[in-house]
Amino acid sequence: MGGAGRPGQGQGGARERGQGGGLHGILHRQTNTRNQMRMIPITSKAGLCHTGNLQSFAKTRKMFDSANFMSATPNPARLVTRADLVRSAGLLGSGYHFGDSGPPDEALLHGQFDTLHLRPGLILHAAAVRDLRDLETSNSLHPGIKIVVVIEGCTDLSYGHRRFALGPDSADPGTRAAGALVNLAEADGFSRRWRRGRHEKKVSLTLTPEWMALAGLDAHAAPPALRGFLREHLACQPWTVSARARRLAADILAPAALAPGLQRLRLEGRCIELASEALAAFAPVAQAAPLRAADRRRLARLDELLRSEQGAQLSMAEIARELGTNPSSLQALTRRAWGASVFERLRWLSMERARRLLADGAGVAQAAEAAGYAGASNFATAFKKRYGVSPRQAHTLPG
Repeated sequence: MGGAGRPGQGQGGARERGQGGGLHGILHRQTNTRNQMRMIPITSKAGLCHTGNLQSFAKTRKMFDSANFMSATPNPARLVTRADLVRSAGLLGSGYHFGDSGPPDEALLHGQFDTLHLRPGLILHAAAVRDLRDLETSNSLHPGIKIVVVIEGCTDLSYGHRRFALGPDSADPGTRAAGALVNLAEADGFSRRWRRGRHEKKVSLTLTPEWMALAGLDAHAAPPALRGFLREHLACQPWTVSARARRLAADILAPAALAPGLQRLRLEGRCIELASEALAAFAPVAQAAPLRAADRRRLARLDELLRSEQGAQLSMAEIARELGTNPSSLQALTRRAWGASVFERLRWLSMERARRLLADGAGVAQAAEAAGYAGASNFATAFKKRYGVSPRQAHTLPG
């Protein structure tokens, strides 16, 4: 598993208890029936063991309330506790450990956080959350292919000895468009390094050997490149996340006004499409050469420029000239490294700047101006399309 919003600011008990839409309604029916509740130990590396009665936690916090299942309004952010993390990890493996000790009901994350067994062998983990602590956690994972897409923020995680720094805000510009595609041929460890205040919006899929076999992609029937990958423990396939894969991940995380059965079908379809997009990395085509040091420096300078007030005032030709290249070469570089054009990246940064202003209490007109919109109406339309809520509801968003 792996996931990683901002603490609630008195928005009401429903938000803090995790009521509302999201994947919680499905998860309630899938794994949280009362006759399946049991005592789960929460163990720290320091050796302390706290036993959490998860039935009482679910009852008092109403973690998986299905009354408003997948409503048209976005899933309100909730506080995610140590006990929640242990339960979520149970779908993927065992032995969840914290780098420190604390009570089971201590909140460690804030935001949307769901793990769902869509069908035998296909497990979805979706998170749009902020770390509330500096911490390191680890657990054991069952065998399977792991596919990770981070569409906002960044994360720092490991499968076995394979470490990944992923996401548009990753410190390394060369990894901002990368996804994780790792095979666990046997059970192995997962770890995540937490940083207080860090935000991530992420989709992670697990494809078990049984699911791969049913899909006709086991170690005997798969294409040659995929066969080799499936036979090697901790094999890691280089994968640049395409624009389509990003859209699929965003769609998985977005709310939908559908009945529960249709929503499950929608999620399963999007997850299969995302898996197909990732596994296409094994198609018999030449892999792109790694980015040169000069390209990495140019991307770092470009990112710095786009984040500045100056960047929004420059034309494409002026930006390219500032970086010592031409527009065509620069666009090709950013699409290769980030999966987006220069101005797609600029629009994303501008909208993020506006979102932060709104979260800090700024008015819609001020946020619209910061995002480069002449009018609040067009800005509000674009904001809702991107985040699923109106600008006046920005405080409900994690991060």
